[in-house]
Amino acid sequence: MKIFFNPKILAILTIILLFTACEKAYFPQPPRPKVSIQTADLEASYATTPPITLANAYWKTADYIKVTVGDLNTKSLYPDGLLNMTGTYNGINSFNNGKTDPNVIMKAAYDDKKVYLYIEWTDNDYSPNLEASILNGPSDPLKTDNPDGWTSQGNSDKVSLAFDISGATSAAGTFAEKGCAASCHNGKMQPASGSVDLWNWDLAVSEPLGYAKDMITNATTGLDYDAGTAMMVRNKVIPGDPRSAPMYEWDGSEQRCGRPFGDSSKLDPAYYLYKKTAFIGDIVNGDMVYHNETYGCFHCHGEHGEGDGPTGEGTAFANIGFAAKWSRAGIKDFSGKSEHTGFTYWAQVPTNVQDDMIAYMKALGSIPGYYLVNPTGSQANIWTVSNVTRGKINTFNPHTVYKVLLVRDLTNANSDDIQFASPEGKSYPFGIALMDNDGKNHIGSLKQTLTFKSK
Repeated sequence: MKIFFNPKILAILTIILLFTACEKAYFPQPPRPKVSIQTADLEASYATTPPITLANAYWKTADYIKVTVGDLNTKSLYPDGLLNMTGTYNGINSFNNGKTDPNVIMKAAYDDKKVYLYIEWTDNDYSPNLEASILNGPSDPLKTDNPDGWTSQGNSDKVSLAFDISGATSAAGTFAEKGCAASCHNGKMQPASGSVDLWNWDLAVSEPLGYAKDMITNATTGLDYDAGTAMMVRNKVIPGDPRSAPMYEWDGSEQRCGRPFGDSSKLDPAYYLYKKTAFIGDIVNGDMVYHNETYGCFHCHGEHGEGDGPTGEGTAFANIGFAAKWSRAGIKDFSGKSEHTGFTYWAQVPTNVQDDMIAYMKALGSIPGYYLVNPTGSQANIWTVSNVTRGKINTFNPHTVYKVLLVRDLTNANSDDIQFASPEGKSYPFGIALMDNDGKNHIGSLKQTLTFKSK
């Protein structure tokens, strides 16, 4: 049988074949959008634009690790006078009351100057308090300490990273083998040899200023802060005595502080003390004025400031943080106004004892346990960004997720810091610990690995 080819049809087929070939050669399929994938190690990819905000597009598609956490330290208590500070006492069974997986996620990036470490975890409550001074405060169900008089109460939420500086070892092994288990020896956070760099984000004393506490532990001197000015100073007349009175209170001015990335932050005076003045007044006399039958505040605000006085109308002063939200001038001004239900009582309080009674009222609520100072030197190395609202702390509604970004120069001239010199292609072991209203007991992972990917 003879086959005939139509020249026109043959020409059309040839053109189609040529176009198809050209499309394959010159019009490749566009690359698929990057999506996050879970990796075994924490992989830091090179970023051409510094990802210095939580909303930066880099973090939306960055690869991540999910850290499986376990108990690292449990059942440790604080010395006398330090109460209700061990929210992670039973480890995982205490963290989030044992009901919610912390679901720890980490991501990383680096550029020519800095490393960026993103940490996210679930915490169902909000603990911004650290060793607040309270008069006649609550007892601690885990301790027999007498809560009468001044005590230091409450703790904060924290996350800590540990990096090897100089080949740390302990009875557990080397840091390279066992991670931050090499940081502890003979029951102390002190390696048998070498040194470890500790990065500590603390809701109460580092987050408000935009830094992480930078610490070191070594075989010679043990745990200590890095060189420079510390960002937190104990707010006590006798700094080492948790049962002594507070030295300072809020001065009433707006507490706005600059942060290292150039922004500023307004701080809630109930939990953060940055603008301070001397804590004045005789609390013993203030107690008597408060309980005066003629003009005492106990009629409305309760015998112990609990807010259930005979009239049942008064606000509770004994709520932690409440009285600290008010300056002395603010309390005096409001107390004398007609919108204050008890203004007729206040009008009878002698002027010369008003500060004594205000001191007593403030003491029933709490005075921040530390005042904040802008850090300097090696203590100002680690910058932070978070999703925390610092201007008005809400501890009553359930909290959900912390998102924290730690930023540090790859290298510096400080011997108390790890150096990520020419890190491309290198790996660094590290440990991570989380604390829920605690500072001794913690959960986490002894060893993870940070790897810097090729540019």
